[in-house]
Parts: sequence; structure tokens; C-alpha cells
Amino acid sequence: MGKRAAAAAETRGRIVDATRALHAEQGISGTSYEDIAARAGVGVGTVYRHFPSLDELIPACGQVVGSILAMPAPGDAEAVFAGVEDEARIARLVDEAFGIYERGAPALRAVRREPDAHPAVRQTADALEASLGALVEAALAPLGAGDEERRLVRALLDLGTWDALRAQGVEPAPAVVALVTAAARPPAARASAGA
Repeated sequence: MGKRAAAAAETRGRIVDATRALHAEQGISGTSYEDIAARAGVGVGTVYRHFPSLDELIPACGQVVGSILAMPAPGDAEAVFAGVEDEARIARLVDEAFGIYERGAPALRAVRREPDAHPAVRQTADALEASLGALVEAALAPLGAGDEERRLVRALLDLGTWDALRAQGVEPAPAVVALVTAAARPPAARASAGA
């Protein structure tokens, strides 16, 4: 790559990074090209030269966010639990879900606030739900959990739960492993455990 191409790539990267940071801070719809230019340290014309419209800029941000999140594709969820037995599957499930949040919570909060800001934002929201849904299914299927237990576990693995526990000074993973372990049991097993 020549010097000019390297400089263009570096500028493009700064613009995308500035955009992602601003989306997390002030929202996707609340971010202007002027804001982006100021944050990236470039002129507004430079932002438009690299990204003539949001149809180029938002997907470019989405690609970076996708790399950061490193969510397993739904078809790869089973492999995440290969060789993991019984309730250790739950610890792996929580680690996978909360690892996604550790890597990209600010971006996910922006996506959650404005999923319809752009089709690429909706794709990220849908990809997260598909990935988490597949992880829950793969983790719980061998444990005999039903639909109600799966929905309860998915709620416990939500970004909002992770945020709330952190706000209270609670380490999310151990707390949620205990809750998910109890919630993943079918109703009959929960009733006999309580007796």
C-alpha cells in the first residue's frame, strides 16, 4: 500500500471510530457529519469524500462493530459447547453472552436505542438476537429446558441485566450463572429441588 492509500485508510478509520464513539455518546440520529469531522480531526468535506452518505458510513461502522463483538454465527453455536457437559454449559453460555457485552456494550446500547435508524443498525440488532438465541438453544437443549425456561434464561442474559448488575457493583457472570442454573431447570425439577 502506498503512502497516499495508507493515509486514506487511516483517515477513513478515524472517521469510522469517531462515528462509533459519537453514536454511543449521543445516538445515531443525533450525530451529524459536522460532529464526526470535529471528533475525527478532519474537515466535513473529508468525511463526505470518504462516506458520501449514511448508506456508506453506517455499514462501515457496522463492520467494525461486528468484528469487535465477535458474535458466533447461529450455525456455530453448537461448537461453542462441544465437550462441555451438564451445568458447565451454563457457565459457558454466560461467558459467551457477557463477553459480547464486555467487548461492545456501548455500540449495542446505541443499536438497542435506535434499531430503526438505518437498515444496517437493524441487521446488527437482529444478528445479536440470532446469536444469543442460538447460544441459549445450544446450551439448554441437552438440559431438558422448555420454551419458558429458554425465554427466562434469555432475559437473564440481556444487556439490561448485565448493565443493572454492574451498576449495583455485582460481578455479572457469577450472579447470572447461579440464576440461569436455577432458571434452566424444567418446572418439575425446580419444584422437586425446592421440596
